[in-house]
Amino acid sequence: MKKAVVVVAALLVILVGAGAVAVPFAEDYAARHIKAGLAQNGLEVESVKVHLLERSIAIDKIASLNGSVKIGGWKVEGLVWPFEEIRQGRLPLDGLNWGDPLKADRLHLSDVRLADPDEGGAWTIKEVVATGLDLPRYDPVYDGPFRSQVLTARLLRALSAKQIEQTELAHISIDETSVAARKLVVADYVQGLIGKLDVEEAKAGSTGAKSPELTLGELRASRIDLRRSLDLASSIDWEPGMPIGRVPVGFAELSGFGGNLMTQYGLSLGKITIETTAESRDISRSRLRVEGFVLAPSWRSVQAMATRMVLQAMNLDAVRLDFDCSAVDDRARHELRVDDCKLGGPNLADLSFTARLVDIDEEFWEAVDFGEVYALLGTKAALAAAKLTIADKGLLQRSLQAKAKLGGKDAAAERAELANEIRRHQPHGVLITQDMTKLLDTVARFVEQGGTLTLDTTPQPALGLDKLEYLGRPGADLVNALGLTATLSR
Repeated sequence: MKKAVVVVAALLVILVGAGAVAVPFAEDYAARHIKAGLAQNGLEVESVKVHLLERSIAIDKIASLNGSVKIGGWKVEGLVWPFEEIRQGRLPLDGLNWGDPLKADRLHLSDVRLADPDEGGAWTIKEVVATGLDLPRYDPVYDGPFRSQVLTARLLRALSAKQIEQTELAHISIDETSVAARKLVVADYVQGLIGKLDVEEAKAGSTGAKSPELTLGELRASRIDLRRSLDLASSIDWEPGMPIGRVPVGFAELSGFGGNLMTQYGLSLGKITIETTAESRDISRSRLRVEGFVLAPSWRSVQAMATRMVLQAMNLDAVRLDFDCSAVDDRARHELRVDDCKLGGPNLADLSFTARLVDIDEEFWEAVDFGEVYALLGTKAALAAAKLTIADKGLLQRSLQAKAKLGGKDAAAERAELANEIRRHQPHGVLITQDMTKLLDTVARFVEQGGTLTLDTTPQPALGLDKLEYLGRPGADLVNALGLTATLSR
């Protein structure tokens, strides 16, 4: 028994020793094979290192022959090659090819530059770190002028990853406009669905030293659905500039706005927030808020001097506005409702808007989802009601006062003249009826007295979007077609 154990142990030692000796040769063979495969695809590399036991591949200094691709370092760790690929005789030894699968614990790239020779633009990224990668085989067949864009869309549509982090990324176009960010992190990415997105210190502008620039401190977002857009961009019929459709976003918050572009005009902005909540399978509620918008131009800014003069004439140091808008998408009732949109500023005015679209069909949603604006006019959707309310909080008096100062007239005379112009106004190509005259008179009294002006639209029956062209015809009865009424209250 002891002798048998000794024999087995000796045999294991021999096998392990033989394997240890064979591994370096296998790694060297794999490295040379990968380097040759990359060369066949037009990519030159300085070195390739393969570690079979660590399941890792490292490639240094990758460069394409046409200069469109440059990567300082590329390393994949925890590589897992699908059994189905092995069964069909496909091994990860032929370099990097469109359509190839990739499953790995970690992927690291450094000093990346991706240029488009045709468009003249380029992406640069200091570092990319991706974890939990799972890329199944996808369709690499494309015969057209936009190969890299289409195949990139297909890759992103197939890819899943636990996290992808990019640092110091920037894009410069042929006209030298640039978009950049210090850090971009995507978490829980599943075939076009982004669980979480964080962007830090983003900026957009031109590459010149004194060129206008807009900066963004932080963007936080979650539940972003890119699947429809990626499907469109993956099509053989896709071309740059074509609509990519609506991108549903569960939550997004943009804050830390700045840059010399805003400073020049005396602009500042607190934050922008977008939220979408599913109340049921057929009902979702969306809300858009813009908080802390301020226009306070300085006399030192040449670009904002005219605006500063107008504000001074209105006895204002700054204009402060907030915007809050909610909408409900009710597919069970075939309705789209703007529940409440509010725009207001202290010492100026408060505006409120509501609307309801009915008889919304699948063609309407398809036109919205795919960004086909003109297709909306061919749907059965109709405007059932809309209301605009304007509560004057000093805007009329300040505006007329400014006009009087700049024009050398009395403010009361300016008010009376504007009211008379409104009463005499006859819109070109529109039927002037008694109802139209009554509506214009209500607006004129709002100018004279202030208060709250409410414009209601309740067409009977609901006005189909396919009938909107009627409103532009000569002699159209706008008041009757739209069911327009105006009321004035104190």
